[in-house]
Amino acid sequence: MKARNCCKTMEMELTSWKAIIYDITRKMESLPGGEKSKILPNIEDLHMLIAELDDRIDQIRDKCSPDTCMEDIQSERDAYNKSLATLRVTAEEAMRGLGAGNFGG
Repeated sequence: MKARNCCKTMEMELTSWKAIIYDITRKMESLPGGEKSKILPNIEDLHMLIAELDDRIDQIRDKCSPDTCMEDIQSERDAYNKSLATLRVTAEEAMRGLGAGNFGG
């Protein structure tokens, strides 16, 4: 059961990150044209990251079973960690593009 708990935890964490990214993307897309055009590459990167997270979540759901051991999900864990690293960099770039004072409503 330990592996299932690990998979479920990864699924929940990825889903949470996906929601955060989606919210950031939605706020970025609502910016006026001039401001939005400055960060358009960041918006596109975030859309790609959302799609990648969807794929990862589906993989975790499909491959996880009570008999799965930690070694069997190591590649998913590595991909998950890589996604988080990418997210942190992309989100930081997006925040710089928005300016700390202009983000968050």
